[in-house]
Amino acid sequence: MNTIIAGRFDEQARAEQAVTALEATGFPHDQIATFFVNPAGRHDLHGTRRDPEASAGAHHAGALAGAAIGTGVGTVVGLATMPVLGPGAALAGAAIGAGVGSLAGALEQMGDPGRPVEESASSEPSPASSEPSPDEAPPRKSGMFVAVGAASSSEQANAITVLRAQGAADLERAQGSISQSQWNDFDPLSTPAMVTVAE
Repeated sequence: MNTIIAGRFDEQARAEQAVTALEATGFPHDQIATFFVNPAGRHDLHGTRRDPEASAGAHHAGALAGAAIGTGVGTVVGLATMPVLGPGAALAGAAIGAGVGSLAGALEQMGDPGRPVEESASSEPSPASSEPSPDEAPPRKSGMFVAVGAASSSEQANAITVLRAQGAADLERAQGSISQSQWNDFDPLSTPAMVTVAE
C-alpha cells in the first residue's frame, strides 16, 4: 500500500487539467486515477467495495418476498371462507394478503430488528442526530476526483501543490493502491483524512 493524495474538482475539465499537470511533473500515468464520487446516500446505485453486488433493485426484495408469502396465506384464508363469502373469496384473500405481505416485508427491510418500534414514535429529531459531532470528520463531498500514488513525503508535497494549483476544492490523504490508473481499494463510504491548509 502507498500513500495516495486525492483532490476533488467541481468540473471534469479541471480534473483533466490536473491529470496533465501531474504527468508533467513526473507522476506516471498508471499511478493517476480519475473517478466520480456520487452524492452521499447514492453510493449503492453502482455497488461499493463492501457490497459490490449492491443495486437499487435489491432493496425491493423484502417487499416482493412479503407479497409472495401474503398471496399464499390470503388465498388459503379465502378458500376457507368461500362457503360464506362466495367464489370471489380466494381472489380477494390473495389480493389482501399480497398487500399486507408486501407492506410487512418492506417495513422489515427498513427497520433495525434490534431497535424497539417505540423509539421512532417521536416526530421530534434528537439534537444529537441532527448535528455532527465536532470531532467527527465531515462526509466526503460529491465530485470528480483525481488521485495519485505518492510514495515519498516529497512526492506527497508535490502532488498537494499541483492539485491545489489546479483548483482542487478538497484534498485528502489515504492509504491504498493505484494500479493501471484504477484506485481499486477506494471506499466512498470511508471517512476522508483531509489535508490541512498548512500542508
